[in-house]
Amino acid sequence: MARSTMRDISRVTGFSVFTVSRALSGGDGVSEQSREQILKAARDLGYVVNRAAQELRRAKRDSVAVITASTSNSYYLDLMGGIQQALAPSEWTVVIGDVAVDGAYDARLEARMIQRLIESRTAGVISTLTLQPAHTDLLAKWDIPVVFVDSSPPPEAAHFPSVTTNNHEASLVVGQHLAEHGYKDWLFLVYPSKWSSRFGRESGLREAARLHGVNLVVLETANDAASARETLARHLDGRAGLPRVVIAGNNPLLLGAMGLLRERGIRIPDDMAVVAYDEFAWSALTDPPITLLNEQSEEIGRRAAMMLRDIIEGQEAAERKGKSPSPVYLPEHRQQVPAKLTLRGSCGCVEQDGDVVKKGSFQAA
Repeated sequence: MARSTMRDISRVTGFSVFTVSRALSGGDGVSEQSREQILKAARDLGYVVNRAAQELRRAKRDSVAVITASTSNSYYLDLMGGIQQALAPSEWTVVIGDVAVDGAYDARLEARMIQRLIESRTAGVISTLTLQPAHTDLLAKWDIPVVFVDSSPPPEAAHFPSVTTNNHEASLVVGQHLAEHGYKDWLFLVYPSKWSSRFGRESGLREAARLHGVNLVVLETANDAASARETLARHLDGRAGLPRVVIAGNNPLLLGAMGLLRERGIRIPDDMAVVAYDEFAWSALTDPPITLLNEQSEEIGRRAAMMLRDIIEGQEAAERKGKSPSPVYLPEHRQQVPAKLTLRGSCGCVEQDGDVVKKGSFQAA
């Protein structure tokens, strides 16, 4: 794809290239109204304001960026472990950028981050959330490959690499197990739809509820523990009785829910069973231990990093031959990692001598 230039901005706005250059560099002699018009045109055209224009193309690409969406989620710790293991031999620097500090997604922060990654000549990006289509397109214009993990690529870039979980099928397994316990009243505490993994998790639970004649309530909350606690508290205060099971969409929401249950003296699993998504280091140390769907985030991170490394090496080989350095995406660059339902006491299963004796274990495709 052709990259926009100052001449393109000049043509669109009607200002001279000299005026465009002054506006983009913050120079004097340009009115605020004209500067804003030029900056807007630059954004619309995907022009990257270059702080080191002569060096940008020649700079060595020696870093890979991981874009996260709330580092309070333990999922990302294991994910980063897998990424670091795969990239260690390459001697690339791995940098992390969070666009959802404390669980609050910030579109402006995403825009600034993409701009900085291009300016710093990042070799590639691993993104844990679906980027805005304009940003995916902008990275493509600068030949910076992107691999999506956990969340899917935007529909306009469906061919982009991804390493994900089949959340729909995995949630069917969760629902099957809860139905075998005889639970008929489920509450799914879930994060906003900006995190695209929500769709598969919700659709799988809805289908499981329909198949087993279960009442399912989907309760959306902001993606942090404090909000989850407040949202769940309001919901419980407004209903006649407790749901038989609460299903927490991720680690932060689980933390908020368990804090509320403990505060109110609600016994797990006698009064309310608890199931969650995503493994974390101390899940087996709570009382009772937590039943959860393990998405194997370390393996997801390892595969994503190896995939990104192969794509970048392909770009470098093409450049050495004088060919286009645009990343080449192949069908094998779209993978899914199986999830496993780990059964412990919080769902109502009974452990004896370290083994679950009430229910079996299940593997999600």
